[in-house]
Amino acid sequence: MSEELVDVERLGVWLDGLGLEVGQSITVAPLTSGRSNAMFTIYRGGSRWVLRRPALVAIERADEGMRREFQILDALNGSDVPHPETVALCEDSEVLGCTFFLMQQVDGINPAPPLPEPFTAEDQPSVAFAMVEALAALHDFDWQSNGLADFGKPEGFHERQVDRWTTQLASYDGRELPGLSRITDFLSANIPGSYKPTLMHGDFHMFNALVAATPPGRVAAILDWETATIGDPLLDLIGFCEIWGKATAAPGWPRRDELIARYQSCRSIEMPSDLAYYEVLYNFRMAVLLEGIYQRSLHDPSRPDLEDVGAGAMGFLIRALEVLESQ
Repeated sequence: MSEELVDVERLGVWLDGLGLEVGQSITVAPLTSGRSNAMFTIYRGGSRWVLRRPALVAIERADEGMRREFQILDALNGSDVPHPETVALCEDSEVLGCTFFLMQQVDGINPAPPLPEPFTAEDQPSVAFAMVEALAALHDFDWQSNGLADFGKPEGFHERQVDRWTTQLASYDGRELPGLSRITDFLSANIPGSYKPTLMHGDFHMFNALVAATPPGRVAAILDWETATIGDPLLDLIGFCEIWGKATAAPGWPRRDELIARYQSCRSIEMPSDLAYYEVLYNFRMAVLLEGIYQRSLHDPSRPDLEDVGAGAMGFLIRALEVLESQ
């Protein structure tokens, strides 16, 4: 797969042009990454970077997505938000056939349970609360004063959600998802009255973060910014709680209400009494995103058919319907 997605000779010429370890040999190693994009560790001379590019069968407007991710990470440089520092963006399709970027590699471990040694059960709360604090720092980031004033369209954010995700789902020309009209009707009828826009990650959970390899918990970097935008931060928070609750059923981890309380304390904000709208919206959009990854995998010769992702899409859809049943 590395040979299909990274032309070492052309990459070397581009790196030479940037003055990065000029003339040195290059080693490329695939990294475990998201399902819509690919990542590789690039070793050259005494340097080590991460190259991020679209998958072989890419999502729509994948090159624009690369530019957006780079813009976000570049804006975050020097902030309190843990993230990989940017190195360079390449928009010349002659190099790798797509837009891609380089960033510094961050050392750390994935915080998904069970935590490896030297972490113990007593360290679990510090990891969970560190994730919440990193999310709060992201939502407190002054996006308007740091190059992202024109990045998103916060006006009408919630009003656009149903049309956006149903249109994206229809573009896959795949299978029908059951219960869709019930979900979209509920969302259209329960749009929040107001919110304060922030930079939001869009897919914030333990699988998109690295924490320091030794306790106590400290987030080293938030990863995979492909769904980031300017929008409602509570969608990030509830999404994090949804995924965290599925992955941390074992005793010792903070409960959902404790995570929300820590976030509320970090940001000194009031929380709505009913969060069902956010629960349904998060699970609906995740179902659509995973369904897209599944459908693309069926046409991508560089990847297996991702049946597990297709099942995951159905799982998120079922969860959205379960929330509706509880109303």
